[in-house]
Amino acid sequence: MKFFSQSQVNWNRWQPNDVVFKSNTITKKLVPKGNLLSYSSKQDRDSKMCQILGGEGETKQHWNGQSYQHWSRDVYRSIQVKLKDLKTDFPTADVDFIDSIPKTNSVGNSISSVDVLVYIQSFHQQSSWARNSQGNYYSQKTGKIAPINEGYRVSYGGQGDANNMSFEDLEEIAQISRAIKNFLVEVVVPYKNGSLMQDISSLTEEELLTECVF
Repeated sequence: MKFFSQSQVNWNRWQPNDVVFKSNTITKKLVPKGNLLSYSSKQDRDSKMCQILGGEGETKQHWNGQSYQHWSRDVYRSIQVKLKDLKTDFPTADVDFIDSIPKTNSVGNSISSVDVLVYIQSFHQQSSWARNSQGNYYSQKTGKIAPINEGYRVSYGGQGDANNMSFEDLEEIAQISRAIKNFLVEVVVPYKNGSLMQDISSLTEEELLTECVF
């Protein structure tokens, strides 16, 4: 994607075109088709990606005897982005950084695969619990709204010490996470509030390559 190739990221383990968004009504308007994927579950997502990337397929059986297709993960490298809270003023994103391609270090020792979860969340406004006339509790927003950049915060998933990586990989993940936050700030939020002028849905493939900033 052009947006991410122009971002301030030292691309190394991943590349801009590895960024894949879960398909929905908003991402269909903002993301090129080649960077969209429709799926029903994480397992479905991973199977489809391994198939798209050329993984070797084989038929296996569940414990109940039903057959299913299994795809090798040794070709699987991707940054899976799932936008959430799309009905709010500040949508959020769950990001899964995946690299299962076998690698070795400078002395030939195997390097662990990566499957890291990052959550980009909205803390633009505080909330508190209130009670309605029926006595049920609900969450309501209180106080002032923080500036758009300041309100987004990032959390790192708890994969533990088994999911180790180089310091360069960790820095790259942080830089890409910031770029995805910038995509929310510069593209998704403006699209929702009507201030984004560009809609790629009607652009040709050639126009996408030459004109589209996304």
